[in-house]
Amino acid sequence: MGVFDDIQKFIEAHRPCGEVTGRAQPPTSDGYRVWVVCTCGDILDRWVTPEAARYDLIHSNLLALPN
Repeated sequence: MGVFDDIQKFIEAHRPCGEVTGRAQPPTSDGYRVWVVCTCGDILDRWVTPEAARYDLIHSNLLALPN
């Protein structure tokens, strides 16, 4: 449901290609757009709803990483 897993998979799949960069629009009450671009030309472009962002926050392993 969230976008975090899609981004992780995209980065992992494109690790051999070179550099992967990402950007996100400022959030609105309807959500926000996030995109990740690889030097090979492939793009991951997603609209993230507030529900999907909440899902990512709750289910992400990002919060479990040590500081």
